[in-house]
Amino acid sequence: MKKMGCIMKSGVHYLDMGNKKYMLHIVYWDKRNKAFTLVELLTVVSIIVILTAILMPLVGNAINDAKKLKALKNLQQIATAYVSFSLKDRFRELNSCKNAAEWAGVLSKHEELNTASIFIFNDDYLVESHRRAIPKTTGVRKNGQWCINPNFENFPLSVVVISGIASRAPAVTTPIAYSRGLDHRSGQWRAAKGNDGGIYGESGGIIVFLDGHAEFYSNLTDEANMLVNYYTGEKTSKISEAVNAGARALSWTGIEWEAGNQ
Repeated sequence: MKKMGCIMKSGVHYLDMGNKKYMLHIVYWDKRNKAFTLVELLTVVSIIVILTAILMPLVGNAINDAKKLKALKNLQQIATAYVSFSLKDRFRELNSCKNAAEWAGVLSKHEELNTASIFIFNDDYLVESHRRAIPKTTGVRKNGQWCINPNFENFPLSVVVISGIASRAPAVTTPIAYSRGLDHRSGQWRAAKGNDGGIYGESGGIIVFLDGHAEFYSNLTDEANMLVNYYTGEKTSKISEAVNAGARALSWTGIEWEAGNQ
């Protein structure tokens, strides 16, 4: 039986009165085992709500950082495969490509980089809204001939690659690929919309260089984030000026830009 949050208990006690002993049956209310009151429950719930509000953004940021790190490593794999490919002097086949899927297919054919997910990021809004599943391979062999996987060829790729890089380009300052969405004219990342929008919106994107190092860049107009002009060695906010003339940026939709003479 309960009363005002207390529990009723009973017990038998003996009272010694000389030659006689009396048995007493005592009933009492034990307040030591009282249940939670409404105020206490509301307090606990409030604490849980506050902690959730604090921790959820932290968890969300940690997840986003992990996705960016994975994307960065994907770009590093592309750069490593490209450098290995360049040592075999097969640039003609690679430089004739007209979009990023063809470029990836040629690289995969010779460098065993036949994993489509390297060129497709899970946090890409185009990938998330695409109705088809992410293809597993960039290419397939049919009757002994290598050809691009049709599912990969028509899939929105998260990476823009640069074709036609000079063989003696400085490895540390020459970009070879970057996450989609960089406007080469303004040096700013586009909003996450349309076929060429930024994967991370206007907050920035990832650029990888010939030496394999990759970084997350906010707008290239900030002096600390500027690239190096291929010919003058001065700082530039235009990625098309960081490569040699004739180099072309290839996205999943085609040629994004071609570097001219400086």
